[in-house]
Amino acid sequence: MKEYLKFNKEFKKFLPVFLIILAVVLLLGTSYALLRSSDQGENTYVMNVGLLEVTFIDSETNELTINNAVPMSDSEGMSQSDELIFTVKNTGDFTAQYNVYIEETSTNPELKSVIRFISNKNDTGYNSPKTLSEDYYIDTGGVLDVLETATYKVKLWLSETADSTYMNKTFTARIVIEVFQVNTLSDKILSSINSSPDQVSVVEDGITYISGSADNIDFNYVWYSGKLWRITAIYPDGTMKMITDDAITTIAYGEDVNFYTDASTSSYIYQWLNEDFLSTLYNYENIIVTDASWNATNSNASTVSDVSTKLPETTMVTAPVGLLNSYEYYKSYQNTSSSNGYLNIGYCWWLLNPYSSSNSRVWYINYSNGGAYSTSMSSTLHGTRPSINLQSGITINGGTGTSDDPYTISGDKETITAGVTLLNTRNSGEYVNFDGELYRIVGIENNTTKLNKMDYVRDNDNTVIEKNFSSSTTFGSGDSDTYWDYYLNNTWYNSISETYKNMLVEGTYYLGIVEDYYNYKSAICEVTSSTVTTANCTKTTNTWTGYVGLPRYGEMFASQQGSGYSSSEFMWLITPLSSSNVWRVSRNGFANYSDPSIGMNDARPSINLSSAVKITGGLGTKSSPFEISL
Repeated sequence: MKEYLKFNKEFKKFLPVFLIILAVVLLLGTSYALLRSSDQGENTYVMNVGLLEVTFIDSETNELTINNAVPMSDSEGMSQSDELIFTVKNTGDFTAQYNVYIEETSTNPELKSVIRFISNKNDTGYNSPKTLSEDYYIDTGGVLDVLETATYKVKLWLSETADSTYMNKTFTARIVIEVFQVNTLSDKILSSINSSPDQVSVVEDGITYISGSADNIDFNYVWYSGKLWRITAIYPDGTMKMITDDAITTIAYGEDVNFYTDASTSSYIYQWLNEDFLSTLYNYENIIVTDASWNATNSNASTVSDVSTKLPETTMVTAPVGLLNSYEYYKSYQNTSSSNGYLNIGYCWWLLNPYSSSNSRVWYINYSNGGAYSTSMSSTLHGTRPSINLQSGITINGGTGTSDDPYTISGDKETITAGVTLLNTRNSGEYVNFDGELYRIVGIENNTTKLNKMDYVRDNDNTVIEKNFSSSTTFGSGDSDTYWDYYLNNTWYNSISETYKNMLVEGTYYLGIVEDYYNYKSAICEVTSSTVTTANCTKTTNTWTGYVGLPRYGEMFASQQGSGYSSSEFMWLITPLSSSNVWRVSRNGFANYSDPSIGMNDARPSINLSSAVKITGGLGTKSSPFEISL
């Protein structure tokens, strides 16, 4: 098939520059092509090659021909209507990573230096023009989950630099799809374990528990759904257990010592994990094991220090989200001491199972030494570190697994488009730079984005400020800078630069009293029930509306995040305990209460941003927070 190009009027005007022939190459970790079947229809050409199904659309001859093929500028080439369209679909049973490129098949390779092209993936906009001899890739590092499809469009033209040297020549090429079987996340973790110079795992019953000190374990970090996680165990079927790297909130375990018995007697911690927290996980149906089995068996320990005895599988609970139990926590430091274990974060946090059902005590981790102890399931409030199980076959999008560069995984939320993506479309937990300070997304309420400040309010000398909550237990009743409610909405609010102040909108802050067995739902719901979620309950009418509030009892990230301070210091929550006391959270992770007009505590402001706020940069991580503008 040959046509000729002549740049003056007496020459012909057609040159078939791009020809798709019956060869779409699949390389599956080897050097051989694998072609299974093809089917040419009236307007499409379909090829099934290994994992991927490639379809050329509206191309009976599977070729792209440049009409009126005269040298042209990039602007002319980019504006032409002719384009090659094809789709790539993953029809396999695991995630595929692939490259797409143009491979020359002609005998005139010199034409590559004057052929220009642009490509477009999923209608996200064409990239800048490329010269084929310099860059022949349409896409590199593409990742398709099972049944996911990507659509590509390609335009080609002859560069305006082409001269008579290129007349009377034909150039043909083909699309090559190069596919790789990606290493799964479990493969990467096991490889890191095997290559570690230290003993960093314990294998029991086919389960590989990551075990050791913080100094030795910096390979099991995962960034998923706006939260940093640590992988704790890899199971024979390729699933993996993870726990959040920090405490997400502080609440009471519940008025029942059992994690879950039935819908009417489930613990508060079970409800919070599988309602409030689960709702913040992006695409969780395709990423986590939603019917995971959690061992909530009574430990039957003779002493509070005895957690090394394997639990029988007497009380098993099926749920998407749980906590580590006492034995799983022991396995995490079996190669070291509990005080040095990598899961010891200097914070109090709950474990899953009862210590003793007879005296209503549940296991928790002590902030000072990382040891496991028991406490009352209802009268004590500790931090909560949710745990989930990743499905098998989860693959890596990026990262190296360290705390500074955690793994990112396939199926998580897509990256932002700078200047286009709205902040209110992002994940709870992602980090935001607001006026030079680090904040974290709590959630989206009425299309506005609620943020909690990560650090405490400080003075000009960088000293943490302590103030009274208000003149009563109702936030908003203070009348001077003595009180946090007044100070935050006047002095602190006026210190915000105008650029960022314009992003603020007033928010509704719920002031429900939490007193009945410390049920976290009371802070926001008019009537609490184990079968009604905080998202769907009738909200309390006890509210305050304004620009700057405080975190609510049981809210996402309503827990101390600071370190290096005295454990006796506290920060205020906005939630009353009674008509005379307000809740507060200590720096070591437990909560209690204080008289609002007498007690002096720290504050981490809570604000709401306009639905029009856009993301202009950043990755949403702690080290690369989102940059924002209106």
